[in-house]
Amino acid sequence: MFELRQAWRGLVRRPAYAIASIGTLALVIGVNAALFAAINATLFRPVPLKSGDGTVQFYLMPPGVSDPKLRNPLHAIDLVRFRERSRTLTNIAGFTTAERVLAAGSEPVVVSTIAASAEMLRLSPDGPASGRIFTEAEETQKAAVIVLSYAAWQGRFGGDPAIIGRQMQLDGDPYVVIGVMPKAFPPRFLEADLWTPLGMRTSAPDDARTNVVTIAQLADGVTFAQADAEVAGIVRDLTRELPKTHQGWTGGLLTYREWQYGNFRAPLTVLFAAVVVLLLIASSNIASLTLAHVTARSGELALRRAIGASRWSVARLVLLETGLINLAGGTLAVALGGWLVPSLLAIAPATTQALGTVTMDWRVAAFAIACAVVSSLAAGLVPALNASDTSPGVATASARTTGSRSRQRWRTGLLIAQTGLCVALLASGGLLMRAYLRSSRLPLGYDPAGVLTAQLQLPPSRYANGPERVAAMERIFERVSSMPGVVQSGATMNRFQPGFAYVTLVDIENDPDQVPGGHTVQFRRVSASYFSTMRIRLRAGRVFDRTDTLSSPGSAVVSRSFADRFFRGTDPIGRRVKRGTAWTTIVGVVDDVTDVDVLQPPSPTLYAAWTQTANVAFPMALLLRTQGDPTAQAQPLRDAVRSIDPMLALDRVQSLDTFLAESLAPQTFRTTLMLGLAVVGLLLGAVGIAGVTARAVAERMPEFGVRLALGCGSGALWRHVIAQQLGTVLAGAGLGVVLAAVAGRLLASLLPEAAGFDAVVLAAAIALIAGTALVAAAIPARRVLRLNPLAVLRTA
Repeated sequence: MFELRQAWRGLVRRPAYAIASIGTLALVIGVNAALFAAINATLFRPVPLKSGDGTVQFYLMPPGVSDPKLRNPLHAIDLVRFRERSRTLTNIAGFTTAERVLAAGSEPVVVSTIAASAEMLRLSPDGPASGRIFTEAEETQKAAVIVLSYAAWQGRFGGDPAIIGRQMQLDGDPYVVIGVMPKAFPPRFLEADLWTPLGMRTSAPDDARTNVVTIAQLADGVTFAQADAEVAGIVRDLTRELPKTHQGWTGGLLTYREWQYGNFRAPLTVLFAAVVVLLLIASSNIASLTLAHVTARSGELALRRAIGASRWSVARLVLLETGLINLAGGTLAVALGGWLVPSLLAIAPATTQALGTVTMDWRVAAFAIACAVVSSLAAGLVPALNASDTSPGVATASARTTGSRSRQRWRTGLLIAQTGLCVALLASGGLLMRAYLRSSRLPLGYDPAGVLTAQLQLPPSRYANGPERVAAMERIFERVSSMPGVVQSGATMNRFQPGFAYVTLVDIENDPDQVPGGHTVQFRRVSASYFSTMRIRLRAGRVFDRTDTLSSPGSAVVSRSFADRFFRGTDPIGRRVKRGTAWTTIVGVVDDVTDVDVLQPPSPTLYAAWTQTANVAFPMALLLRTQGDPTAQAQPLRDAVRSIDPMLALDRVQSLDTFLAESLAPQTFRTTLMLGLAVVGLLLGAVGIAGVTARAVAERMPEFGVRLALGCGSGALWRHVIAQQLGTVLAGAGLGVVLAAVAGRLLASLLPEAAGFDAVVLAAAIALIAGTALVAAAIPARRVLRLNPLAVLRTA
């Protein structure tokens, strides 16, 4: 306790040193804590279901593909068969999502809905906030009942306790509200305004749709590997039993965290490594500053040795001072991290919202304190060892203290290490920036400027067959085309939601490379005006027109990559492809487009005429090419659709530019953060260089006085000091080249779109650190220009 009081008093006597060190650590550890809060949300936060970490998710893989992005949910029949046959899994529950029109007020609105099995809602850790959930019998019968989310209950119905038993229309059909789920429910993957019964059928062998998202819980004593193997075996059995819909498919399991947060693992790993490097830079900076203060206190420390203090007690004093600084910095960092978390998430909300609620819980606080302890050891060990080497004889020397060669070497070494880490951090940020710029400039295959999109679904209860849907869409196109400011309109089956895509299986007539089950390709139903509205270039043949109707032979348009892959340079026009049981004839070839995700290369795509496939009630995206700002047409578009049918409502009304920005959001998030960390590292490096230069000038004052007295010019001395520091910085830059090369390889392995080595980026990083070093060294070195050699020699 006595030594602790001494350490505290020592810091009080040097407030500038203490405040600078605590502020540096609070900033750096605060950034660490904020990022760790995001990591905590993905890796350590408890799974918000009764099944906990034993929760797994099923997936199916289409024939002939291995890309994880093409994993599919289950067929309807698969959920039934897994419930019947699995011995390693329990609580098997499934759901499907849909946007539906809810009529419960003055005008209909589009709401997010989930048709779920009763087992899914029973996974909530808490019971309903009001009413009840549906029963197994209601789920099997697909009863017309609704369970509201807590948010929808509060937001749409004002928390009305009389909501239970109220009747409302969903897609024109009457439903009854029977319950409200608790506030903490649902987890991110199950978010919706309301839930309805799934209505699972006991047999559906001809249903080829894979849209039932299914989760389960590992049975007691069962490992993930055992359950995964069982699922793969059951899928193999189904391919033999149901070859029409399952031939060539494979399946397996994902852990809950891999399913929900697998896409975050690589970027968060990169960013976490960057903040650890930043912590090392800060620790090196504080170590240099502490070492300078140890040199300045040589007389005091030597006096302690002279009156009987051991080397360990002197070292312990320095470690205690550093520990107090780091403890204060770590404590402030927790508060600062809590303030930084919302700013971090706001960089790219479209990406970070998938993390759910990110908070500074006890795990994050413990991590911040652990960072402070590690930093305390890293920053205090070298100064403490140097302090313990102070000779008692120094206590009898004059008040002037200079650094020993050993301490000068340590300061030089710390500066070299700090510079090397700064170069590696700057180069990594530059690599991500170059990758971002490359991605933002990739050809799209269409012109997104001035295009507005909106999701529209024609409810089967109101538009029961193909002719009715075609007629309704024709009326909508006619009304929309007459809107002022609208140049052209069209429609496509595409949500324009990054990562979301419709795929299908096709057989190619006379295909020598036909795979069991068919080839997996992108699939779009489109209007005849779609290609001209999007300005997608026609390569060969024709696009759809008014002759492509429900009564005419099936027509198809394919993308250039589809033609190249399956027809290998031969003319695809007139060739036939089969989707399901129907053969269609290829009538045109168009350019490849990037309409799934900017970061996902174009895939072979099959286009079908919506007028020939309107027998399926899938939602369509309306497209309006406008003059000026497309978002200005949002309300007129809603009014136009409502004038055709007051029960129709639009969802996801946005510009194509918004879709592209959301596609780039993951890169925006990590690039912005990495560049921010690199700038902070550069500032810390500048502070370290300035501090070392200032201390070097102070220690060499007698030498400079002699040189000036012997005729050396002050300008020459000033340039000499700067050149020395630049030499050290360039040595650190050499180390940085090695570190940057290693970092680049690791970066490319985690984020394939980032180049492993970029000479331009590395040269820019070295130039930036050298320029910063020049300025940082020149400012404190100006003291040499004001030296009076006589005054210096008198005090020497």
